[in-house]
Amino acid sequence: MKSLPGILVGLAIGAVVGVLLAPESGKKTRKRISSDSDSFFKDLQDQLQSGLDNIKSQYNDYVDSATGKTQDLVNQAKKKAKQ
Repeated sequence: MKSLPGILVGLAIGAVVGVLLAPESGKKTRKRISSDSDSFFKDLQDQLQSGLDNIKSQYNDYVDSATGKTQDLVNQAKKKAKQ
């Protein structure tokens, strides 16, 4: 806890120095950050959608396989019942 004021002062000084030495104006920097974050979230959304599509496909394949196996068992049971 004794170092907390020092850390806060260091953060404040770092923020001031960063703003003063920034290579672009604040408006350009905010625009770039906004554009980069939009791109990041768009990519994240695309990856999540791709993952969901993959999960849906695997689920549908599993259901189809289980349905086929169940139908085979039903047919075998019907054949044995007729005998």
